[in-house]
Amino acid sequence: MKAILKFIKKYSRVIFIVYILVLLLVLVLKFPQMNMFHSIVDGWKTGNKSRFVTESQYIPFKTIIEYVRHVHSFDDWFFKNLACNLLMFMPFGFLAPLFMKRNKIWQILIYGIIASFLIEVLQVLLAVGTGDIDDIILNAFGTLIGFGIYKLIFSVALKNSLD
Repeated sequence: MKAILKFIKKYSRVIFIVYILVLLLVLVLKFPQMNMFHSIVDGWKTGNKSRFVTESQYIPFKTIIEYVRHVHSFDDWFFKNLACNLLMFMPFGFLAPLFMKRNKIWQILIYGIIASFLIEVLQVLLAVGTGDIDDIILNAFGTLIGFGIYKLIFSVALKNSLD
């Protein structure tokens, strides 16, 4: 376990950059959903809006509440969308403190919110998705969960190394 943590800490910047690139690939370029990407590119070429791009949503918790109302099982698209927004930013909350000098919870949260906001803005500007405040909220919670996991793992590792 110590060897794995040492490796992660040593290469945290590289792992973080790869994570951000994968995040952009999935959230902005819609990989591996290439049919979605092709539809978006066709929309750019013709000037028509892709069927995957809808109006941006700026009312906090509107989408979250709507999705929660429609969740009937873990297989539902609504549940998957909620879970993915949380899961996609957990690595951010875990990896960022490994190489940032200032790694207080509120600082990592602000960085996570900024990263999420930039992705939402990119989606809107490139017409590859929708800007949704609820995505930012869920990504922020994902960042916090990742930071909590970071604190838990490294406090246990520190305690074990002192014993």
